[in-house]
Amino acid sequence: MNTTREGASVFMKKSYKISRNFVKMMPSFITDTDFYNKNISAYPTESDNTILFPLIVLILFTFFIGLIGIPFNQEGIELDILTKWLTPPINPFHSTSNHFFDWSEFAINATLSVSIAYSGIFIAFFLYKPIYSPLKKFGLINSFDKGGTKSIFLDKIINFFYNWSSNRGYIDAFYATYFFKGLRGLTEFVSIMDRRLIDGIPNGFGITSFFVAESFKYIGGGRISSYLFLYFFYVSIFFLIYFFF
Repeated sequence: MNTTREGASVFMKKSYKISRNFVKMMPSFITDTDFYNKNISAYPTESDNTILFPLIVLILFTFFIGLIGIPFNQEGIELDILTKWLTPPINPFHSTSNHFFDWSEFAINATLSVSIAYSGIFIAFFLYKPIYSPLKKFGLINSFDKGGTKSIFLDKIINFFYNWSSNRGYIDAFYATYFFKGLRGLTEFVSIMDRRLIDGIPNGFGITSFFVAESFKYIGGGRISSYLFLYFFYVSIFFLIYFFF
């Protein structure tokens, strides 16, 4: 059975050859992509239809969900659509509410949030724009790409922010340079001080007192070997300090 792996677009009718019989079938909504030919792109690739469809549905809910919580006015009792749904009036057939919808206040409250959202969409579009986007047919991206030297400078700025966000603001590099290396150097310094000063001084006094006591014992006996031992002992200590410290 000869089969070919090809990408299938949304709702496109196509014939598939199965054991010399041609069967008309509707391909599924999930896009069948070629997993063997992996093309590395400079930008993140576009999501297939399996991911785009639920995102579009969620966008609709997110876009209109804020309308039910917008108050009609800020004077007196705050009344909004959600309150009217959850708290019906005493007489449902004759509404006595004199509240009206203040469009100017709605526009003032919505302008800031909507402008922030569209600014994020605009920045994300130019940071994560795919090379093979269908919007190029409308000349939108091409109009920005024809800027010459300005476009090169803008690309450098965009690449800087893209690399900054991709590397999580260089937090790991900052920690590795200033925190981890500094902490490691501090621990090495404390280890050296503990080994050579805190432990070395008592051990040195103990060993010195032992040899000094032994030397005084032999000196008191008047033996020439004791004098030679004491002499070579201090000479050896001098050479140890000279070569290792």
